[in-house]
Amino acid sequence: MPVTTPQTATLLGRAGLLPFLAAPLALFLGVEQTFLVGSALAAYALAILSFLAGAWWGIALLRRQPAILILSNVAVIIAWLGFVLLDLRGSLLLLAVLLPATVVVERLHPMFAPQPDYYAALRLRLSVVAGLSLLLSALQL
Repeated sequence: MPVTTPQTATLLGRAGLLPFLAAPLALFLGVEQTFLVGSALAAYALAILSFLAGAWWGIALLRRQPAILILSNVAVIIAWLGFVLLDLRGSLLLLAVLLPATVVVERLHPMFAPQPDYYAALRLRLSVVAGLSLLLSALQL
């Protein structure tokens, strides 16, 4: 029996949560390398945000939506500036807001209306867990 696209997306999405779940757990358990764990989580969250914003480009180019091209770049630049200029806690808190904000954009902008229902629900669940993970990690630093 072949694996379906929804199954693959769900599996990969859930696997992508592993670093988000491992970091606050490691901090809670008192790992000695708190800065390393926090930095790795912030870098991973920045990579995920960049991945999501990059996916917007493909859709925006096909649908001729220049505003989404600009918005995707603004989101990544804000996240990157936060990563570079803020302390670790501030960077994690900023990313905790930006990741769920991408879901809000996808829910509000008509370009994303053709998203399959399973994907919209998956994105919401994954972003809530990732955002809470970032928040919990920031609070433990």
